[in-house]
Amino acid sequence: MVSPLARRLRLGVAIRELREAAGHTSAQLAREAGLDRTAVSKVENGERRPLDTVLKLLDVLVGESDPRYLTLQRVARDGLARGWWTQPDFAGMGERQARTADIESGARTIREYQNAMLPGLLQTEAYARHRGQVALDFDHANLDLNGTVAGRMRRQHQVSDPGGSEYDVVLEPQAIERLPVPPAVMREQLHHLLTLATTRENISVRVLPVDARLGRGYVPRCTFSLYAYPDPEDLTLAVVDTVTADLLVTEAREAQRYAQLFDQLRDAALSPEDSADLIQKAADALAAEA
Repeated sequence: MVSPLARRLRLGVAIRELREAAGHTSAQLAREAGLDRTAVSKVENGERRPLDTVLKLLDVLVGESDPRYLTLQRVARDGLARGWWTQPDFAGMGERQARTADIESGARTIREYQNAMLPGLLQTEAYARHRGQVALDFDHANLDLNGTVAGRMRRQHQVSDPGGSEYDVVLEPQAIERLPVPPAVMREQLHHLLTLATTRENISVRVLPVDARLGRGYVPRCTFSLYAYPDPEDLTLAVVDTVTADLLVTEAREAQRYAQLFDQLRDAALSPEDSADLIQKAADALAAEA
């Protein structure tokens, strides 16, 4: 399974580059293809559009005899696929989380920096449910709690199933030491995190200590994630977590800056072994309080 969204974004970049190479404006291309003027911008922005719309654009830009036609036709078909997150059973997971599941789908590698919470792909059901309840109680979030938790648990198959994504995580210490959930829930969560970090070859967890030496000293302002796919022609995507939405970064140069920042943080973090020791100490401290 590939990420339909990643394929639509790849298609959008290709259409824009072909249009610009041909010297067309969006309005000119739409007119030649017999489409509404907004159709071109929607395809170029990665929005889901009918296959017939894309083929009309390709007929103008490359034609069926061009080898690129069949490749882009396949990319367009992949972009229309509907993954598990579109099934009725997961309707309650919310649009924001469904978009994340789409991006995660088929990723070869997922890299995440988390500065306060544990990422969804590593959460226990109890941790996820408590955090969802907090959002309902204090943020007045419009979400289906059961649906949100079910979606989060299903997303974890992306890294837990055989052949799952390589998952590399850098955590700030407060993500394992602060108590955003009751102590018993956090203790269970830390044990789960420790199990994943020490038994799964495709999962790496590193903690970035407060006194870490950060090379040039650049400090990230917020949580972000990076997604790379098996097909080298697919874009590497960066997603920046904000309070109300996830900012999707698709421009190659900007995504590369996030990749470089992640490498800097990972290199400054504790080794996976020392990080596991720190997670164990945090879990032991909670057990001592019980």
